[in-house]
Amino acid sequence: MELKGNKKILLLGMVLLIVAGIIVVALKGFKVSLILQKHESISLIIGKEVVLDDIEKICKDAFGNKKFVVKTVDRFSDAINIRVESITNEEKDKIAKSLNEKYGTTFTGTGISVHSNSNVRMRDIIKPYVKPFIIAAVLIVAYLVVRFRKMNAWKVLGNAAALILLTEAVIASIISITRIPLSATIINLMVLVAVAELVVYIGKLENKYSEMV
Repeated sequence: MELKGNKKILLLGMVLLIVAGIIVVALKGFKVSLILQKHESISLIIGKEVVLDDIEKICKDAFGNKKFVVKTVDRFSDAINIRVESITNEEKDKIAKSLNEKYGTTFTGTGISVHSNSNVRMRDIIKPYVKPFIIAAVLIVAYLVVRFRKMNAWKVLGNAAALILLTEAVIASIISITRIPLSATIINLMVLVAVAELVVYIGKLENKYSEMV
């Protein structure tokens, strides 16, 4: 199908964006979230319910400009896990002192154990999606071929693949260019976008097919 006017300009813009994304990935790679990078972590039992905003302020004061992530690790919100790029003895002392003042605990810097966490490889992030993707792809291809057998099956499959690949490539390019940290949440959102596009595409095919029969 020949593209004209705005569609042609839109496609050109998407292609240029993808090229820019490829260049950024080639030079810098994807930026990944702290959880996927090599980092250090500490886990502390406070003994009483904590407010994450308060813990984040304590961490900000201790770590300065370092990236960190704080979350509760108990259903009663009385234990916390802090992940940060690296932790010095001075920073542990600050964390212990601030928590003692805020919650009446008796932590000491030397008593806080630091755990080292290695970086997560990209293939390890993608691996859980491979098998479900293959199964889903086989089922979808079979459905499209059987359901729309009176239409050009190769064209139907090609259009579906091109639509999804182009959109996912654009999203990946935006992520790489804007340096949004890549995470499991981002990957799940990309999967949802692909599913939504496929549903819309099949819906349009159903309308065309109903007009043919």
